[in-house]
Amino acid sequence: MRKLSLQDVEDKRSKRNSDVSLAVAKFREKTIEEGWSLSRNRPRSVDEIKALNYIARITILKGIQLGAIAYDKEKRVLRIEKYAKG
Repeated sequence: MRKLSLQDVEDKRSKRNSDVSLAVAKFREKTIEEGWSLSRNRPRSVDEIKALNYIARITILKGIQLGAIAYDKEKRVLRIEKYAKG
């Protein structure tokens, strides 16, 4: 089994992030040159809205069941434990 140090992992991550950023920038340049708009041109259909709402509800419910999302009664908000401070 290959062992990686923390520095190796961080180097790979930073290299990959720059590669992805470069690819996104090239794609945007190409679409602008070809006359494509980067904004959404049409409103979402009723079926698309229902599907997206369903996906969001299921994701939140699974997060609550797994304990990744918790309801803070004092602040009356949903907290994502992974990103909570303190």
